[in-house]
Amino acid sequence: MDYVIAGGGSAGCVMAARLSEDPSVSVTLVEAGRVTRDPRLRLPAGLPESMHARLADWDFATVPQPGLDGRRIRTPRGRALGGSSAINAMCYARGSLKDYDDWGHGWSGAEALRWFKASEGFRGPDADGGGQWHGHHGPLTVERPATIHRATERFFDGAAHTGHARVEEFCAEGPDGSGRDGVGLFDRTTDRGLRGSVDRAYLPAEVRARPNLTVRTGAQVAHVLMDGTRACGLRLLDGTEVRARETVLCAGAIGTPHLLMLSGIGPADHLRAAGVTVALDAPGVGGNLQDHLDVSLMLRTVGSAAFGYGPAMLPQALRGAWDWLRHRRGLLASNLAEGQGYARSRAGLDRPDIQFHFLPGLGEDHGATRNWGRAGVSLHACCLYPRSTGTIRLASADPADAPLIDPRYLSDEADLAVLVAGGRMAAAILSAPSFDPVRVGWHRAAPPDPEDRAGWEALVRARAETIYHPVGTARMGAPGEGVCDGMGVLHGARGLRVVDASLMPRIVGGNTNAPVVMMAERIAAGMRSDA
Repeated sequence: MDYVIAGGGSAGCVMAARLSEDPSVSVTLVEAGRVTRDPRLRLPAGLPESMHARLADWDFATVPQPGLDGRRIRTPRGRALGGSSAINAMCYARGSLKDYDDWGHGWSGAEALRWFKASEGFRGPDADGGGQWHGHHGPLTVERPATIHRATERFFDGAAHTGHARVEEFCAEGPDGSGRDGVGLFDRTTDRGLRGSVDRAYLPAEVRARPNLTVRTGAQVAHVLMDGTRACGLRLLDGTEVRARETVLCAGAIGTPHLLMLSGIGPADHLRAAGVTVALDAPGVGGNLQDHLDVSLMLRTVGSAAFGYGPAMLPQALRGAWDWLRHRRGLLASNLAEGQGYARSRAGLDRPDIQFHFLPGLGEDHGATRNWGRAGVSLHACCLYPRSTGTIRLASADPADAPLIDPRYLSDEADLAVLVAGGRMAAAILSAPSFDPVRVGWHRAAPPDPEDRAGWEALVRARAETIYHPVGTARMGAPGEGVCDGMGVLHGARGLRVVDASLMPRIVGGNTNAPVVMMAERIAAGMRSDA
């Protein structure tokens, strides 16, 4: 075997598809989850089910977080072919191109844009009509919604009332980082009314039928097989082995460092304490954990004005089903996270550090709380460039035990200031006149007065949650500084590479799924050119 890939998430699907394009090499992809056939995961509007029903989720949670009133924060991660793209909100965003300039190690905004376009099959108008910002021939279908919920238009109107510009194309960015400040539609990874997960984009039936590609699902990896510091393949939980010339870890920012440490690659003292024999002392493994923390405000509305559960919402649900059956559009084709926006928490920043997600529904507790009989809207404000960093550590040497996830949210109080600023902006938007005709009242307690800094800080600590973007736990960097080089090759090991969000040295200023696909495209192309 030439390549064995651990993890069939977004990066793993891209790597399997691209590497197996060369018929002279053999590739095996190993994924712990299954192929997702549940209709709740295929319908975009099934997002609340995908987030809380544990249909294709590892069901992780953090250790108690002192910065968040001691709460354990649920951390959904996809356990299915397609990984988190099988359960996420289908939001297509790239961050700022300046983010990739900051990475170094062979990465840049120009390189990132090249590979974003290579991966993308965009269905929508280019900002300049000439394909400067979007690709139209890549596997990953990206759509701009033709119809949106009326509540999302109220969000745009409320944002305009409070001084936020309308942005038509968030990918069109000036060299000074300008162009993204304001609100507008999310592009989304949907395909004619269905979720466009990365496995369906990159591993359709004709690709999976390649004779040089084997896709094994329902097979959890126990650890990497090591001969000294050389990786020789994977051992699965059932005891079987898959040996290969090169092992590629694509298990994500939580799974990849967990797997490395189970294999004896990580901070030596921690490994010994957990009962793992050290193969390679790599202090950076499992460190540098970064995530986007998010605070949401929710406004209750009259039943017909937003999405909800209960008799009052039945007419719009029936209309949505009719629209979807006839035209593959409407409510059921919506990913719910229709509106987005970017803002700066203070003057002098070179790029926005706050992101908004607007949903025409009450998105409480990751969608687990149904609020039967109530309708409303949610506006999330996210800290895009957190200074707080945490760790992934072993709970034990047993591969079946979940790792210890400690993002150390708000351990740097600069992040608290950004979230307070974002929360104030969100409260102002939801208080705008555009919502007055449908307003019932705040869901949960009303937000504090804008000048009540202590009240806002307490609200953030009590309500903030992850918005599902962990990165950085096997970061690229020079030897002694990072875990891997810029192409994911692990320092000090042979035949071992990391390709997923754990490779990011610094989190990007936006949703992370599209950047992971882009990274895998670039690294796979580099591997093929070097072969």
